[in-house]
Amino acid sequence: MAASSRQTLLLSTSDPRQWHRLVSLVELGHHRKPIEVCPADSVDHMPCEDPRRNSQLSREMNLSRERHCPLPDEMPLCLIPPPPGYKIPVQWPESLHKIWHSNIPHNKIADRKGHQGWMKEQGPHFIFPGGGTMFPDGAAPYIEKLGQYIPINGGTLRTALIWDVARFGGSLLSEGILTLSFAPRDSHKAQIQFALERGIPAFVLMLGTRRLPFPAFVFDLVHCSRCLIPFTTYRYSAFAYATYFVEVDRLLRPGGYLVVSGPPVQWPKQDKEWADLQSVARALCYELISVDGNTVIWKKPDGDSCLPNQNEFVLESCDQSNDPSTLSLDAWLQHLLRWTRRVAYYNNTLNLKLGTPAVRNVMDMKAFFGGFAAALASDPVWVKNVVPARKPLTLGVIHDRGFIGVYQDWCNLVDLMVEIDRMSRPQGTVVIRDSPEVIDKVARIARAVRWTPTIHDKEPKSHGREKILVATKTFWKLTSTFH
Repeated sequence: MAASSRQTLLLSTSDPRQWHRLVSLVELGHHRKPIEVCPADSVDHMPCEDPRRNSQLSREMNLSRERHCPLPDEMPLCLIPPPPGYKIPVQWPESLHKIWHSNIPHNKIADRKGHQGWMKEQGPHFIFPGGGTMFPDGAAPYIEKLGQYIPINGGTLRTALIWDVARFGGSLLSEGILTLSFAPRDSHKAQIQFALERGIPAFVLMLGTRRLPFPAFVFDLVHCSRCLIPFTTYRYSAFAYATYFVEVDRLLRPGGYLVVSGPPVQWPKQDKEWADLQSVARALCYELISVDGNTVIWKKPDGDSCLPNQNEFVLESCDQSNDPSTLSLDAWLQHLLRWTRRVAYYNNTLNLKLGTPAVRNVMDMKAFFGGFAAALASDPVWVKNVVPARKPLTLGVIHDRGFIGVYQDWCNLVDLMVEIDRMSRPQGTVVIRDSPEVIDKVARIARAVRWTPTIHDKEPKSHGREKILVATKTFWKLTSTFH
């Protein structure tokens, strides 16, 4: 690694004054050179998923596997390089079945799980035959079996939360179900990277000490395939147990389905765990639909008449001051026509590639009511809608519209654009709408992060003083001097 890159990392993580000075220079356009490149071993860096930081934390209730974000001035102010040999990703829908090995060169998971039929190395590609831990012969027969008890096709189910790395979730996309797969970062690196490279909606998350960053009652299906979650173990109050089952109940819509496949369902030497799981489901008045081998299917009751319910787990209704979504939405606004007009302008005038196989993974960083995602609903994309974790909390509306999203707050502008650069694919596109003053500032920072920006007028019939910045992330590679 070049000395200057080492110095940038050192200053940005150990001396807040130097960090703030560099940020100011970049914002003012006085930092004439591009921001330095991070070292080669940082290609898998995720700011809030640092194994070194997390290894110092308690393992109780998966605390060490949750997100733990550094302070802004502890973030390395450098650009994450692509791995050696990186190639422009395989386009959708071909990417569902194969990706470039060199883009995520982690062979361990293929070596360990190849026999399950999920992932194999084949020439320059990783291929995904469609199997998994609980269905090594492929997900199709498994989905067909579930379809005997759950209305998988026909549009009844729209959104599903899946504990896996897109094995089952990827197979449900063809059924018109928008799946959100999630898994923690673990010894196999972040398996979610493989899902995103394939173009499948996925987050790095873990059930731990906090609620997951979603509103209440937003998923039609929750599916756990050998996820090994101790649903009935931990307390959520001084007197009540089953914290993780209660969290699943919070996320599942009334009338929704919970499927657990694998331990502890009729699993050897896990009789007590299986009995406890059934007891909690009964306590919450879940209807047992089927127990077939090691797979159980429950249906959540439609009403709220179940609790309080006398049971051995002493499950309780939440206090009325404990809003399951943190804040209710007071108003509903419809922006579909506005966003349809904007998307047409983006494609026809700004020459973006929305609606083509070149664009699959999209993030709306200030989604509000999900109008952008709605305007793209007929395109071969999925949109990660992001809503700031403060008023107004509109994420529930986004999920009610059949889309998916997450609560997330962003930091200062330079930090934010370095983070956007980390998440964006080489030759990916960034579109920013804001006042002329903010756009000018963004353009200066864009050049510092090696983007190629252009500034455009807003589309006709749009009110306000907005300008539009369109930037392309350049495809640069790490040179030997940075190793």
